[in-house]
Amino acid sequence: MADVEVIEFSVPQGSANLLYLPEILGDVSVNQVYDGLYQSFSKFGLLYQLTVKEKGDGVPGFYAYIRFYSARCTSRARAAVLRQDVRLHGCQPFKVSRSSSAGSLRIPLAKYKCEELANYYLGFSGWRSTVLYHKREDSDPLTVKYVSVMKLEFPQFGMSCEGAGLTEAASIEDGESYVSVIVKTAKKSLGEALIAAWSKVVLVVVDGVRVTVEINTTKADAFFYNPLWDEPVVQVNEVEEAQVPTEPMEETEPQPDIQADGETENS
Repeated sequence: MADVEVIEFSVPQGSANLLYLPEILGDVSVNQVYDGLYQSFSKFGLLYQLTVKEKGDGVPGFYAYIRFYSARCTSRARAAVLRQDVRLHGCQPFKVSRSSSAGSLRIPLAKYKCEELANYYLGFSGWRSTVLYHKREDSDPLTVKYVSVMKLEFPQFGMSCEGAGLTEAASIEDGESYVSVIVKTAKKSLGEALIAAWSKVVLVVVDGVRVTVEINTTKADAFFYNPLWDEPVVQVNEVEEAQVPTEPMEETEPQPDIQADGETENS
């Protein structure tokens, strides 16, 4: 029977995706532990988050939380630790415990995390984004308001979906010029539209190797928009910081970036 796993573009939660190492002992620094754990455990799958902390209060050693997007990858990593197949130079063998971490809320991934996850499972050429609508809307003089609609396409699977973003900001903010507020608001609107589109995408991973894409058609956008809005279709995602956006420009692919954040922090 095939092993089928569903991965959504939301923050992974629950103990099935979490590996807890309660005791890491050795003559090493916190940075050495972090780098060693990242190199060792990223071999099992893409990491969402890696957190390393000192025990403190005069107790020697460190503890770590490692969260994967995939429960299957977490299980494989846990089994390798129990077999003592994973070792860190200068440290004693790891102990592993099950964490009581739980969560029921679906928290959308940050834009760069969505792209990191898509690139890992689909490849850099496995998806593309297009701006369908990006415009400053009428509002009161003290408010800058942008609405954007982004489209995601997955050519290999013949799938696509759209997401809408609406961002408002005070036209005059402390320490910022009027132009910078416009640029920031326009860029944030595009980012929110892209996150909304990714939230509808589902990765179906079979036996940890074969990946297909499905679209959650039951998920609605945060606000109503007309998908037939008549605007030119332009390949863009980002807005240059130095100028007021007049038309979208092409986005470069982000590099994977995993931060040593707190366990409950949304990257």
